[in-house]
Amino acid sequence: MDEARFATLIRRHLPFYLALAEGRRSPSTPAQRHFVAVARGEAPPRTEHEHAFVLWRRRAHRAAHALDTQAARVKLIPDARSRAQTRLGLKPTPPPRKP
Repeated sequence: MDEARFATLIRRHLPFYLALAEGRRSPSTPAQRHFVAVARGEAPPRTEHEHAFVLWRRRAHRAAHALDTQAARVKLIPDARSRAQTRLGLKPTPPPRKP
């Protein structure tokens, strides 16, 4: 699956994918039931929708892990925290006060 098709599927269908995967929407067709099985890791992906969701989830997990790792480093190096906040476009937080 190319990146353009992946981006299109995720942009259009991610809320629906998540509703099925998280159980907020009941599957009403065999294809939706298979999608839920894929989301649970019980079946391999077959359709481009299933492949796109699995790829999106893998990338989201990697991004979350990278942010957690970055946050751990930020705690060790105070200057890194402000650089990371600037790079991410976040409002800088003041340094902790010393008693």
